[in-house]
Amino acid sequence: MEPRVVVIDDHFDTLQVMSEFLSLKSINVLAMGSNGKEAVELYKKHMPDVILMDATMFQFDGLYGLENILKIDPNAKIIIVTGLDNNLSDKFTEMGAYAVIQKPFDIDRMIEIIHSACCSLPNYLI
Repeated sequence: MEPRVVVIDDHFDTLQVMSEFLSLKSINVLAMGSNGKEAVELYKKHMPDVILMDATMFQFDGLYGLENILKIDPNAKIIIVTGLDNNLSDKFTEMGAYAVIQKPFDIDRMIEIIHSACCSLPNYLI
């Protein structure tokens, strides 16, 4: 079964490229959004296996998305993609993110993490 994901990033080009790569790797991209508030709305609408979300976005950031999605579903698998330092990455995992992937990232490693999230393996920091 193809993992079903929602991709959230406020940079349109990044969003498009990431979604295309995921699709090429047999990941079903259900929807795309540009901020944490849209992440929450799209999670409610699609109930994906995984949310792949940027940490820093205008208006509603990844932290907003993480906190509010976990209120809806404490078992939601949220992967944060960030260029922030490791101290902030640790904060995301402490708050319940499944994984934190540092930019620049390896797309094959990202696919591996998405698949492990769908199999409910333990949380980890990348």
